[in-house]
Amino acid sequence: MTIYTGKTEEAAIAAGLTALNTSRDQVVTKVVTAPRKGWLGIGRRDAMVDVTLKPVAKEIAEEQAAPAKSAPHSAATQPKGKPAPVAAQKAAAPAQPVAPEPAPVDPAKRRQQRQAAIDGVQDYLATIVEQLGIDATLEVESTAHRQIHLSFTTDKEGLLIGKHGRTINALQSLAQLYLNHHGAAHVDAVLDVAGYRERRTITLSRLAENTAREVVATGKPIYLDPMPSFERKQIHAVLAKNRYVTTYSAGKEPHRAVVIEPA
Repeated sequence: MTIYTGKTEEAAIAAGLTALNTSRDQVVTKVVTAPRKGWLGIGRRDAMVDVTLKPVAKEIAEEQAAPAKSAPHSAATQPKGKPAPVAAQKAAAPAQPVAPEPAPVDPAKRRQQRQAAIDGVQDYLATIVEQLGIDATLEVESTAHRQIHLSFTTDKEGLLIGKHGRTINALQSLAQLYLNHHGAAHVDAVLDVAGYRERRTITLSRLAENTAREVVATGKPIYLDPMPSFERKQIHAVLAKNRYVTTYSAGKEPHRAVVIEPA
């Protein structure tokens, strides 16, 4: 299943035709999710359409994409004469460059770089939140080897979290980008406000279990609303041992969503 998105169903189909480099009469389309305008931008949802090539068109596309194979030389086409000496063949072969071995990284310097990135990301986030007009303090609650947990304290918790966690998730993405560009790409940043992450984990677990029961009862797949990758992983983890349903992600970021279907 190949899902394409767009503001309208026609726009999603057009995106699929462009990606597949084909025409409308060579594909089969199926509307997965209808678009929704929402109210003042809230609740807006793009259309999601499954666009797949028809069997004949798929074979033609694969043949056109396959590189032309060169015909093997027959014995008659080989030049006559004595083969070149082995020594001459070795001399004619170009010398392969030897890649230099990477210089060892000083562990102390790596720890210093990591700590500098953690200190810098706190100032970076504090500046952004201040520009949003939110009075908040930021503390590092825990620092593991590959993860830092940053917690905000503010009277405007709802404003900092945002609808469905969009604001705090956006800040977390910015924090991760900052770490990636300052020598701490191996460190995962987790932002929290008033225990929101724990409450959200419980909500996602209930959503996964309730949706799985509905899928089993109806026998039809269900597409959840788009969510960030770390929340999709939670859905997959909750239903990993459920033998009645299977899960996978479909669509492109930022509209990638979890699909739950009968096993």
